[in-house]
Amino acid sequence: MRMLAGAVSIIVGSFLLPLSAGGQDAGRDYPSKAIRLIVPYGTGGSTDVVSRILAAKLTERLSKQVIVENRPGANGIIGTNVVAKSTADGYTFLMASNGQAVNISLYQKLPFDMARDLVSVVNVAVMPNVLAVHPSQPMRALKDIVAEAKRRPGALTYGHAGLGSSQHLCGELLKLIAGINIEQVPYKGGGPAVVDALAGQVPMVFAGLPAVIQHVKTGRLRGIAVTSQKRSALLPDTPTIAEQGYPGFNNVFWIAILAPRGVPNAIIARINAEVNAVISDPDTVQQFATQGVEPVGGASQQLDAFLRDEIETAARIIREAGIKVDG
Repeated sequence: MRMLAGAVSIIVGSFLLPLSAGGQDAGRDYPSKAIRLIVPYGTGGSTDVVSRILAAKLTERLSKQVIVENRPGANGIIGTNVVAKSTADGYTFLMASNGQAVNISLYQKLPFDMARDLVSVVNVAVMPNVLAVHPSQPMRALKDIVAEAKRRPGALTYGHAGLGSSQHLCGELLKLIAGINIEQVPYKGGGPAVVDALAGQVPMVFAGLPAVIQHVKTGRLRGIAVTSQKRSALLPDTPTIAEQGYPGFNNVFWIAILAPRGVPNAIIARINAEVNAVISDPDTVQQFATQGVEPVGGASQQLDAFLRDEIETAARIIREAGIKVDG
C-alpha cells in the first residue's frame, strides 16, 4: 500500500541524521572477528555476485573473514530488518539495492525505519538491467514483445527479483511507456528468477546484467534490451530500450552498503576507505567489468544524497504505475 507523498518527503529529509559521534577509538583494534555482509536476496542474483567479489577482496585487506550471508524474503525486508536490529558494533552490514529505497513507498508498515535505524557507508556499484527471453520464444526485439502484448493483453509474463526491485520497476515502466499489459512474477531474488527463465517457466525476465550475461552469451537466454542509456560493452549486440522506440528510458541497478545506526564513526570511515580501495583496485575493476558492473565509491555523504534521489524517484514510479502490495 502506498504511503503519502508527504510521508516520503519526511523520510527522505531525515535520512541525513548525524552518525554516532561516540566511539572514536573503536576502530583502533577493528576488526577482531568475522564481518557479515547481509544480502537480502537469494544466491546467484546481481547483489549476491557483486557482494562475493567484494567480500573476497575485503577479507584479504582486513585479514579477517568477510562472510556473505543471504537472508532472502519479503522483498528484501527480512534481510534489511536483520541489519537494522543488529548490534551496532561494525560486524554486520547490509548490501542494499534499489529495493530498499522502493520499500519505503511500497509498504505502509515496515519493521524498521530507514532513517532511524540505518546509516550510509558507501556506494559500491551500478549496472544495467537486461530484458531477456527464453530462446523458445519467437520475440527477437522489443517491438515483438510490444506487438504480442497488445495482441494478447495479460498473456505474457516476466520474472523479476521481487516486488519493488529495480527489475520490477523496469517492467512497470515499460508497461507505462509502451501502453501494454504484461503480468509480473516476483521471486526471492534475481537468481531464482533467472533459473525459471532458463527453464522456460517464465517467458521473459528482467534481471541485473551479472545474473544473465553468461546465459545471453551462450544462447541459453536471448537478450532483448538493456535498461541503461548506453549499450553495455559486454553485450554490444543488445540494444537499449531507448534505442528501440522509447527515448529517455534509463533505470539502472545499484548496490550500496548500509550499517545499523550507532556504529562508531571510526568504523564507518574504515569500511568506507577499505571499500573505496577495493573497488578502485585494477583486479576488482576487471572482475566487475566482466559482469558489466561499474564501481562507484565516494564518501558516505555522497551515498546519502544518492539515496534521497532514489527514494523520491521510486515514490514517483510507484505512484504513476499504481503499484500496490498487501501489507
